[in-house]
Amino acid sequence: MSVAQLLRDATARAPHAVALDGDGRRATFGELAEASNRVANALIAGGVQPGDRVGFVDRNGTEYWEVFLGALKAGAVLVPLNFRLAPAELDWALDDAGAGTVIVGAAYAASITQPVVTIGSGYEEWLAAAPDTDPGRDVVGPGLVQLIYSSGTTGRPKGVLVSAEQLLWSVAAFGSCFDVDGSSRSLVPIPYYHVAGGGWALVTLSRGGCVIQAREPTAASMLRQLVEHRVTHAALVPAVMAVLTQSGKPGDFAALRQVVYGGSPISEPLLRASVATLGAELFQSYGLSETMGVTTLLRPDQHRLRLRSAGRPVPGIELAVIDVALGRPLPDGEVGEVLVRGPSVTPGYWRNPDATAEALTVDGWFHTGDLGSLEDGFLYLRDRMKDLIITGGENVYPAEVESVLAAHPGVADVAVIGVPSQRWGETPIAVVVARGTPPEPQDVIDFARQRLAHFKCPTDVVFMDELPRNPSGKVLKRELRALNYRPFVC
Repeated sequence: MSVAQLLRDATARAPHAVALDGDGRRATFGELAEASNRVANALIAGGVQPGDRVGFVDRNGTEYWEVFLGALKAGAVLVPLNFRLAPAELDWALDDAGAGTVIVGAAYAASITQPVVTIGSGYEEWLAAAPDTDPGRDVVGPGLVQLIYSSGTTGRPKGVLVSAEQLLWSVAAFGSCFDVDGSSRSLVPIPYYHVAGGGWALVTLSRGGCVIQAREPTAASMLRQLVEHRVTHAALVPAVMAVLTQSGKPGDFAALRQVVYGGSPISEPLLRASVATLGAELFQSYGLSETMGVTTLLRPDQHRLRLRSAGRPVPGIELAVIDVALGRPLPDGEVGEVLVRGPSVTPGYWRNPDATAEALTVDGWFHTGDLGSLEDGFLYLRDRMKDLIITGGENVYPAEVESVLAAHPGVADVAVIGVPSQRWGETPIAVVVARGTPPEPQDVIDFARQRLAHFKCPTDVVFMDELPRNPSGKVLKRELRALNYRPFVC
């Protein structure tokens, strides 16, 4: 079995059914099959061999699925990258992956130094010149189908390996928890380079449903799509749920049956507002890029009594909580590092054996870096070991931002922490010790924005005489967070 075969089967069942809609284009399963065949043949004609990496940079759109499926049919590995990354970050990831072919949206072509095929300017001609027959170079078993770049604490991202068997199992296991079928219309505003966005869309497509694509989601556009397309299912992050509950009314969600959410912390008031306004069954999902987003699920009937829990493991997944210092399992209720084992777990990191050995034990347990506890089989997340900030579903590692800000001539010392944001869940702020006269906060923010993706940059700057540190010199970020900065509305 291959991932491409999932879509071949869906096409055979209903070739004229609409697979993709909502981005200004509508594509049936048959049309998607034909276009992806052309992509595969165009890649092969360009010299792509099985196992070669193909980069993709653009917002959500039909072209993503044409290229994803086309790469699989050519036996290649797709490298979908965050279109918000700075040019240097994109170039580094593409070079690290060894992507010889890059398909890119017109808005991002200038950000990439490698040769590209540009959507809207050459891509269509590239496809038209290729035959529409399926070359069938399927990737199966442990063969790689994707590299997903996940930010690292050292300032460089890591390429998370995704195998065919891992992705197939994750789609089947996660999909079995929902009532998605050929009548489903799933709204996916989460970018496809995220396992949450791409994974949920693939669940929908594999079951013959229609993906309602949100290319540039706004409150108005999502509400319009929910009504016009009579959306039945949606994958959302809390920031989007907040927008919908504030902007919509219950009648807007009449067709909505099930919503899966995750990606960042959610407040109890927002969760209660979502239950009241959306009127759908809510499922909370916890996972990581390294587990294809498939780890635990808090089901609708469990929300009332287990509101603060991330749920129970998806069938087939094992969880353990260990003492961080000793590495031994902890009893129920005690907080330690969360470990995951199961078929959704990555086999490792691309060309990074040290990171792989650090994250994966010899018997298959993956170290999540998250702190939590188990109680009656339910996972309760407490904190993040590496001070990860999740803003609007995007991961921001403070060490990367701090290393950039430390180069500012007016910054003597700096720590980056996450503070509550009404819109994004969390937002990064910089706590700075000035070198001489304190610089203007906006100058520090602009300095970061010239060097990093904007979502990684601080939205405010706070000045202190010195940062609190322990005897070994480590900044005590828990003390900074305890200062209770006001919730940001940005």
